[in-house]
Amino acid sequence: MQMKGLDELFVVGWMLFGIYIEVFIMILADLWSGIRKARTRGEVRSSFGYKKTIDKIARYYNAMIALTVIDAMQIGGIWYLTCYYGWSVPIFPVITLLGALGISAVELKSIYEKADEKVRGDYKEVAALAIEIAKHKTEPAEIAQAVGEYLSKAKEETK
Repeated sequence: MQMKGLDELFVVGWMLFGIYIEVFIMILADLWSGIRKARTRGEVRSSFGYKKTIDKIARYYNAMIALTVIDAMQIGGIWYLTCYYGWSVPIFPVITLLGALGISAVELKSIYEKADEKVRGDYKEVAALAIEIAKHKTEPAEIAQAVGEYLSKAKEETK
């Protein structure tokens, strides 16, 4: 009975590996899609976009590791009950799989987002800047200060 339990844990390890690879493939697909959209819009691809992808990988895998820890606790408990008390509950990384499905859904939405929708987001930022400038349009120094404050806020929000 114990050998069967160890075999199950080995299979779960491979399932987790596959789930982690799937998330990475979805991130790469979104990156490729983003590069194609940038080319379509005639944008220069810069290190800023690539840094966002690296940040995304770090955030997603931090979440995946936390979900896997939760799964490890439930799998450990099920494995123990199966090996020593004869329970027959399947060992499966459910929580990690659900997290990967959620991440995949977000990435799919991003992939299928039209390139012009991203441009509309840029226009909204420009409109917000124009409104900020219109509030302080009397003095050039005030205009410069408003632009500086707006850019500082935008930079802080992207962090």
